[in-house]
Amino acid sequence: MRFRSAALGLAVASLAAVSLTSTAQAGPVAGTASTTADAVAATKVATAAIRWGQNGDVAVPRQYVGDSKLELAVFRPSNGTWYIRGGATIKFGQAGDIPVAADYTGDGRAELAVFRPSNGYWYIRGVGQFVWGQAGDIPVASNYVGDGRAEAAVFRPSLGRWFIRGAAQLAWGVSGDIPAPADYVGDSHSDLAVFRPSLGRWFIRGGAQVAWGVNRDVPAPANFVGTAKADLTVFRPSTGAWFIRGGSTLTWGQNGDRALPGNYAGTTATDHAVWRPSNGTWYIRYQVPVTPPPPPPNCDPSYPGVCIPPPPPDLDCGDVPYRNFRVVGTDPHNFDGNNDGVGCES
Repeated sequence: MRFRSAALGLAVASLAAVSLTSTAQAGPVAGTASTTADAVAATKVATAAIRWGQNGDVAVPRQYVGDSKLELAVFRPSNGTWYIRGGATIKFGQAGDIPVAADYTGDGRAELAVFRPSNGYWYIRGVGQFVWGQAGDIPVASNYVGDGRAEAAVFRPSLGRWFIRGAAQLAWGVSGDIPAPADYVGDSHSDLAVFRPSLGRWFIRGGAQVAWGVNRDVPAPANFVGTAKADLTVFRPSTGAWFIRGGSTLTWGQNGDRALPGNYAGTTATDHAVWRPSNGTWYIRYQVPVTPPPPPPNCDPSYPGVCIPPPPPDLDCGDVPYRNFRVVGTDPHNFDGNNDGVGCES
């Protein structure tokens, strides 16, 4: 859906660098194999457990580098610092801020950004600062207009209204709904959507109402099925199960985990991923390509232990490099002239 323009305001923000305190460590998830065979041809499922962050951090995986895959990242409210794995450690924000990193400039990379409920300001690193929202609002930055960049936006539960910067104000939802904007249609821009836990129902503007989930489920829409649009998905913390409409049900995670699906491996598939605040560890389940083994050689079973093709043509001992090899069965080349089970005796 497209929106009309609305008014806005503007100013500037500051930053400083600090040191990293959480080291990255990889290892298998407890109780799971680090690599298992998958039913899809020429791929396999791999799993990884990577420590990045600590309890109290907020997980913010985004494409910070611009390499078409998500980087592991956390925002630490206690010191207003961002820790990006494989990238920089940057102080940008303060206690009480909500991280809202997104690609606000359309360059294919997410900018560090925070929403400050205490004053309604958005602070976007390298872009500026402006007022858009108030205390109690839920920030929901996304590409609503379809121009290849994210718009600052908030969902106001008290009114059930969406306020999208540079676009219209729209009533869509009620108090208690969880906003879940995503591209459900496949037209390259996000649709307004809410998940209503009390009913286990999704309300997608311009689409249908769909019952998918139960109370206490967490919405985690993503393109799992491969149709170039987001699939309705819920993560059930009580069991660690993912329920993907039109796809499979998979257990990956446990109570207390944060469901964060996305492309972490740099393939075309969406990966199941959770971040576990209790130990600061990311658990990622992803698919990797596998080079299929070469086709078996064309070897006649009458000559086990060596590889001699069946006729035609008919071969003599002078045509093969083997001597004194075992012969069983029909011996189509008649290498075992005296029927003693040995071919091309020297």
